[in-house]
Amino acid sequence: MTEAIDQLVGRYESRQLTRRQLVQALGVLVAASRPASAKQSPFQGVSLNHTSLAVSDVARAQAFYQNLLGLDVVSRQANGVNLGLGSSFLGLYQIDPPGHTHHCCIGVEDFDLEQAAETLRQHELEPSFNRGVEVYFKDPDGTLVQLSAKDYRG
Repeated sequence: MTEAIDQLVGRYESRQLTRRQLVQALGVLVAASRPASAKQSPFQGVSLNHTSLAVSDVARAQAFYQNLLGLDVVSRQANGVNLGLGSSFLGLYQIDPPGHTHHCCIGVEDFDLEQAAETLRQHELEPSFNRGVEVYFKDPDGTLVQLSAKDYRG
């Protein structure tokens, strides 16, 4: 894996890759290197360009999204972290006031509305519905999050 990372960085430094392409490729490498015995998350998030959420506690928010959606860190900033979502990311930043994003939509693999709702309930989250094709819940800061099929387009 080190050789693959070195090649990607070399391609980035020689301007053959954009920063976004580099981050996406590194995310794919990390995901592919997960051991088969890694804990399965209830959902696997796969699509969203990005949404940055204002949170009160970055570590708590990071643990929440990683445990619920199986996301990995793709980069860090001074006051936050970016968690990979397929070829996109979710930013979690300690910014006042927390929870001021209305909602974000995360596409998940093999989305099933009823199963998603039940899984949220099992994680002590209260699901809500709109039009019967997506499910919503609130994160620890009260931010509204939508889950849907990865090809959902509104």
